[in-house]
Amino acid sequence: MGGRRGERGGPGLLGGHQAPKTPRFRPARRVTIPGMYVTRFARQDDLDGVLALLVRLQADTAHHIGYLGETLGELTEELAEFEPDWPSCTVVATDDSGRLCGVLSVEVDTELNRVFLHGPFVDVPVNHPAGSRIWDQTSDALYAEAAPLLRGVDDREVYGHTRHRRLAAFAERHGFTAGRPSGIYVLGDDDLRGLLLRDAGCPRTGPAREMRVLPTDAAVHEAVAVLHERCFPKTYLSGRKLVDDGGHHTVVVAMDGDRVLGYAAGKAEPGEYYIDFVAVEPDARGAGVGAALVTELVWKLAERHGARPQAAASILAGNASSRRMFERLGFELYLELVAYRATPAA
Repeated sequence: MGGRRGERGGPGLLGGHQAPKTPRFRPARRVTIPGMYVTRFARQDDLDGVLALLVRLQADTAHHIGYLGETLGELTEELAEFEPDWPSCTVVATDDSGRLCGVLSVEVDTELNRVFLHGPFVDVPVNHPAGSRIWDQTSDALYAEAAPLLRGVDDREVYGHTRHRRLAAFAERHGFTAGRPSGIYVLGDDDLRGLLLRDAGCPRTGPAREMRVLPTDAAVHEAVAVLHERCFPKTYLSGRKLVDDGGHHTVVVAMDGDRVLGYAAGKAEPGEYYIDFVAVEPDARGAGVGAALVTELVWKLAERHGARPQAAASILAGNASSRRMFERLGFELYLELVAYRATPAA
């Protein structure tokens, strides 16, 4: 398995927080939506309104975007990670009174040469007879306003709840293709405490099996990077970045002597431990190595970052072995997300 609810990779999965990249420039133009809203680049004093809108819409499956968290703390931290700052990466829509009614943020990964869209979010009045038309026009206007940030990058991705029908229609209008859905599985407070009380020792069916935590020796780093690229090609985080990412991910490795059997990588978010990637060599699967890696990873995250109320992981639809492993550990399906991607013409 691998992926990110917001950073939430793997084949067909979106991954963990891709590092925010610097947009090229900010235009001064404004786009007016006939009879409704005006779009423009965000300002720092929009922050409270942006956060309030995101908290409200992220709680609704019909508006949920997978790259972002749900709580005020998560969203505040995620916006703070944008470089050079979140207003430079964000466009908003406002009504005649200046009330903020829509948001779209853009991140560019220069290594992948791919754009990740955080949105669009549009606050449509409940039961408005023209609600769908307003949402469509506003989302299209936000996307047009963000065009300077997208210039030169034709590989684009957006990630939302499977019930977000308006996002699906937006993706179709703009040439995005839907991938396979992924499930977000969550381990709640009581079950998480139970997991932390377990013995996380790697099953000893071979000589000198042990768990290591990166950084360790260069040979282990190389083996983990190669396994990552084999299991999660073209994900948001390369194998080299994973092993050299300066502590953003905690990576635990199962060893059998000098051989790497598998690894698990994750991070502590404001409201959860997020298990981003788990990979096990084919001939070592089915022996409990994956479950031991997940348990050890959660242990290390708790040790390094303190308590969290839950743990979470993203599993691609059809990955039955990963789903069964997480369910045996007590994880339950929380929501289902789908990635839409537009790629350059061949």
